[in-house]
Amino acid sequence: MSDDVAVIRTAFESLESASAHEARTPPRVDEIFAPDGHAAALDPERPVVVGGRGMGKSFWAGALASPETLGHLAKAYPRLGLDECVVRLGFAAGDMQKGGPPSREVLNDLCGAGHSPETLWRAIVWRCAMETMDRAVPGTWRETVARCAEDPERLQSELHRADAELQETGRKLVVVFDALDRMGDDWAEIRRRSKALLRVALAMRGYPRIKLKLFVRSDQFADDALFDFPDASKLKTAAVDLQWARRDLYGLAFTRVRGDRAAHAAFDRLVACAVKGQLPYPGLESESAQEMTFEALAGPYMGKGPRRGKTYPWLHNHLGDALGRVSPRSFLIALRQAAEHRPAPTNRVFDPKGLETGVRAASETRVDQLGEEHLWIKRALEPLADLRVPCEAEDFRQRWEQAGTTREVRRAMDGREYPGPLEMAGNTSADSDALLEALRRIAVVERRPDGRINIPDIFRIAAKLLKRGGVPPRR
Repeated sequence: MSDDVAVIRTAFESLESASAHEARTPPRVDEIFAPDGHAAALDPERPVVVGGRGMGKSFWAGALASPETLGHLAKAYPRLGLDECVVRLGFAAGDMQKGGPPSREVLNDLCGAGHSPETLWRAIVWRCAMETMDRAVPGTWRETVARCAEDPERLQSELHRADAELQETGRKLVVVFDALDRMGDDWAEIRRRSKALLRVALAMRGYPRIKLKLFVRSDQFADDALFDFPDASKLKTAAVDLQWARRDLYGLAFTRVRGDRAAHAAFDRLVACAVKGQLPYPGLESESAQEMTFEALAGPYMGKGPRRGKTYPWLHNHLGDALGRVSPRSFLIALRQAAEHRPAPTNRVFDPKGLETGVRAASETRVDQLGEEHLWIKRALEPLADLRVPCEAEDFRQRWEQAGTTREVRRAMDGREYPGPLEMAGNTSADSDALLEALRRIAVVERRPDGRINIPDIFRIAAKLLKRGGVPPRR
């Protein structure tokens, strides 16, 4: 068994960390793990998918937009009818590619030419429909939008004809929009364009065979102003919350390890021994089988006894944000770093010290990852180092006041260096309260029932805050 442990440890050390994807660059088929709980997020009939950073919005958007991965998903989720779908990108982050959707800069140019955002989105859908039907389209986006803007009646008539032809041929067009938070240079413009897109998505529900699918950031979805139009509740109440359950994350990790050629047989033997014939193998989606397997890998407890908790829930609990959500990247990084920890245990893949090391590494990556999406986040966290949580909200405000944090964030927003927190957009007073509320809304902090503020380990450790009995930061 010791030889098997060494081989399995090497497989965990080789885990890819579910790196960030962009919808323009689809994942490989062998990267796809399809949890049952994600079926709704891929359903063409559910137009809005909501998720935090690292939860897989762009991953699934790219997987839908690639014919190869779409075919794989059609087999994994046969009830969704993805085999009859033609998927095109309507917007995604990055520069425009030949034949691809317009970039933010092109959107700026088109809006600068006097076109409304709603006209732009309708023109994009129209062009995707015409290309799907092999109809001629103008050579540039400026020509496309101008054509659609001059005759809205013809545009809608042609869309209805395309919808009818898709019905006759048994096909469905799905136009995917990702990275809505990058549609403009500030929140006012992002909100205006996103709101217009939602209005178009609502209007397009009248087309049985032309569907829009929007992948929206959680904090952006929470902006009430985005849904300030008639019947917006029809979209909001039908939105899908993209999350990874604990069993999904363990299933993802175990599937990746079992897919390692060198470790496949060894992992099968370990699982068979761990479950002792109690469940049909592989049983990788059963939490009871997963827990028995992880105990064989890491031991049952985070210490000599149950006082510090059982290993299977401990890892997941320490990687969750304030809403308990764990990103697949955080989970895989934690397992990889735990396996790399030295000295390695002799009869296990992981030990408690290794799991703590894994959580530290995941925390550092998660804060970096969040900082890519919220460029103000590190500025907000840096002055809080050595603060012991949970603590009073006033402790946060004092640290920010001493460091000039809110003034710096406000200056960057006013200079259009980056869109700051939504709570500070248009607000000219109580910036510290707005910043704290922004951290709460993106689940970096939580307010306890007694009013004190806490930061979960996945952010606290990298930010070097302290907590009694918690995993200490790296020094």
